[in-house]
Amino acid sequence: MSDRDFSQIQALVDRPTESLSIELKRWIDPDQPEGAAKIVKTALALRNHGGGYLVIGFDDHTHEPDQENVPQDVKVAFHIDKIQALISKYASEPFEVSVEFPEREGQPYPVISIPPGVKTPVAVKADLRSARALIGMHDVYLRSLSSNNTPSTTKATWKDWPGILEVCFDNREADIGRFLRRHIGGLPPEVVQEFLGSITSGLQPEVTIKDRLQRYLQESRERYSTVVEKQGAQLPSHGAWEVGLLFIGDDIPLHSADQDFLNLLNSSNPRCTGWPIWVDSRNFASENAKPYPFEDAWEASIDIRIPHWLNHIDFMRLDPTGQFYLRRVFDEDIREQNLEPIEYLDFTPPIRGVAEAIAVGLAFAKAMGCGPEKTQLVFGFRWTKLQGRRLASLVEPARYIPPQGPARQDEVFVFVEVPLETPLSALGEFVNRAVEPLFRVFNGFVLGKDVVEDLTRQTIQVR
Repeated sequence: MSDRDFSQIQALVDRPTESLSIELKRWIDPDQPEGAAKIVKTALALRNHGGGYLVIGFDDHTHEPDQENVPQDVKVAFHIDKIQALISKYASEPFEVSVEFPEREGQPYPVISIPPGVKTPVAVKADLRSARALIGMHDVYLRSLSSNNTPSTTKATWKDWPGILEVCFDNREADIGRFLRRHIGGLPPEVVQEFLGSITSGLQPEVTIKDRLQRYLQESRERYSTVVEKQGAQLPSHGAWEVGLLFIGDDIPLHSADQDFLNLLNSSNPRCTGWPIWVDSRNFASENAKPYPFEDAWEASIDIRIPHWLNHIDFMRLDPTGQFYLRRVFDEDIREQNLEPIEYLDFTPPIRGVAEAIAVGLAFAKAMGCGPEKTQLVFGFRWTKLQGRRLASLVEPARYIPPQGPARQDEVFVFVEVPLETPLSALGEFVNRAVEPLFRVFNGFVLGKDVVEDLTRQTIQVR
């Protein structure tokens, strides 16, 4: 497992929370029927959801460590061979899982990773009984939201099957995409361009929508400046990445700026990274970082700079009408390293950030009840304070590129429109469309599409 992958796993125990893709469980015994049933139910539900994590050793209500019934040897109790054998025994379609043991205050906690890629719904293939039936043959489990928008694992009903099948079809579309790439790769470029142009002609952005998005970005930037001034925050010299997102459709469901709305967003956020896009900061220790309602929307201004642990400066707006904004300071400018601020821009975070923003936006829209065939998501991505920087490879040195630039342009704005019905397997093209103009300001640099697609896939998929 790479350092980045493990840091994401570590974040699950440093800042535990529940969502549709993450379930917390108190300490359980996999050798007992009740404990085995909980693991099987959750693993199958997460698999049918599209992947996720089961984090053991935390209270699912308080999100605090469970101090009772801690196994004498956690790594033996939750050994991968035992967990894999348990899931394989009861899952109708075999799939591999992994188990990691990140530590918190010296205590290891099992994190079971359930991969994506389900192509047919996974059901229970054998009964598991104790004094009563715990799981039954033919049962299908999934992750769903309760009446107050908190996530849970439940048995599927007739209402849930369209969503389960949509996940399966999305993964089948990924196979179709690989098939097409394999077979059209040898065609002349003009033929491929004409073909792609014919199927994407309906996705061209409307100027009026673009203007509306730019106004929203500018309004949000001004609001950010007002908040920072009132807080009296002392910020380092820095550049920033901004995301503006609008839901466009004739029938965007009505929501309110209440706690249920935040529950809905947090539960549906796939948390592709350890510090997710539009992070839920309600449980943060700092009162200043917690979200607050402002003019019928939620805002949060997060400034966390803890040496050798966390360095994040975010400002966000979450509007129930389908408008979302995020401003995030470049990690390169606040990271503890021997680099001067505003000297470099790492090429991987923009790709991963755009990929996660689109994936989270799609998840938000679906959770809010927007119609997939009638809703478009329009994104505005803006990178600022670029002039004088060089594009480089800092976070993932294995993906080395010679430093490019310096940039003569100080700001880049990109408009991207994504239909809500777009499967996650197709996001690479949209991500590439967003980052290409950014990279070009660094002496015309062009990054291979295969690298963009690979980083996109790694970002949005649970491993």
